[in-house]
Amino acid sequence: MKLYLTSNGLEDRYVADYFRKIVLSEDLENTSFLIVSVQDSESDSFYLQKTKDELRRIGAVDIDVFELRDKEFVTTKEYDVIYVCGGNTFAYLDRIKRTGLDEFITNSVRSNRSIYVGVSAGSIVAGPDIELSGWGSNGDTNDIGLKDLKGLGLTDVLTYPHYSIQEEEGLKEFEKQNGYKIMRLTDSQALFIDNDAISIVSQSIQ
Repeated sequence: MKLYLTSNGLEDRYVADYFRKIVLSEDLENTSFLIVSVQDSESDSFYLQKTKDELRRIGAVDIDVFELRDKEFVTTKEYDVIYVCGGNTFAYLDRIKRTGLDEFITNSVRSNRSIYVGVSAGSIVAGPDIELSGWGSNGDTNDIGLKDLKGLGLTDVLTYPHYSIQEEEGLKEFEKQNGYKIMRLTDSQALFIDNDAISIVSQSIQ
């Protein structure tokens, strides 16, 4: 099982190169991608296009998009990479579950048919719980009143994207109170999970 969890997707060149060379290790022209995105605003459209551009920059050709709206996810196609974008984490988790996409993702990733890539909210929902997404002054707002905060459970660790040292004391307190291990990711880092092996991907960590 492989997961590549990021703060800013493939925006950082080193994070992108590592994904292409180490995580994929495949012919990108024959690698299929499914982008999962909430499309509620112009900002969402901008970031979806940004994601497509980043994937094409590394050589991706076969790219499909599923917009998380009030519809069922149905496909007969298998994807090599499932790429879950960023946004409001509560909205993402709610819609992933309501469309039935959660079952497709977990089955595909756990059976090693697909690699999971997360961007910000997409990285958080891969874990056991998303409560951390609402933490802090810049946390997401649970406008929809989502009560079941159980994530996809693809990993036992929590990912905290867009990390800065100013948030460290609060994160330590969250870990103490909730019993989870939090992996802190800056905007130029990624977390690569390859079965039981977990490593931070960063140009500054060699």
